[in-house]
Amino acid sequence: MVSIKIIVGSNRPGRFGIQPANWLHEVAKQYADKANIEIVDLAEINLPFLDETTPPSMSQDYEKEYTKAWAKIISDSDGFVFVTPEYNHSYSAVLKNAIDYLNPEWLHKPVSFLSYGGTAGGARSVEHLRGVVSQLGMYDLTEHMLLPEYYMNLDDQGQYKFSERHEKNAKLMLEALIFWAEKMKDARADLAA
Repeated sequence: MVSIKIIVGSNRPGRFGIQPANWLHEVAKQYADKANIEIVDLAEINLPFLDETTPPSMSQDYEKEYTKAWAKIISDSDGFVFVTPEYNHSYSAVLKNAIDYLNPEWLHKPVSFLSYGGTAGGARSVEHLRGVVSQLGMYDLTEHMLLPEYYMNLDDQGQYKFSERHEKNAKLMLEALIFWAEKMKDARADLAA
């Protein structure tokens, strides 16, 4: 059994990102026999701007209790979906901050992306994230989801109207993520031995 975290990468009031995160979590329940999949909301984690004295690439002797708690969440995880908005052709500061708090906790873990935004659907935020996760030794997967002009697909209550095509893409993404999380979990055990 692997542990997958769906990380909500925006803390903006009224943000849209919680909707696709909750929807993906519902789809993921079909894989409950293979993976424990949970939502991690950065608005609830509420990390301050990185304030550890020593860079995480040099030491994991964290000073702050919130850093230790964040490190445990990520360390105990085997894979991730970053749910990311696109802000000014990139991703949010709160997501970058959360990523930068840690280093080896991310190593050799697969990641996929569910992005949203204007015409590009958050594609540029994902492209920027790919460089960051590569530097951290993560494995970014080809399978991902984009929600272009999400605001054009809301019902009268402001809820996004997910389609069968969305669900099919979500399943492909989750199946790839679970597969590689299982493989890399074994590989990480071999590397640690």
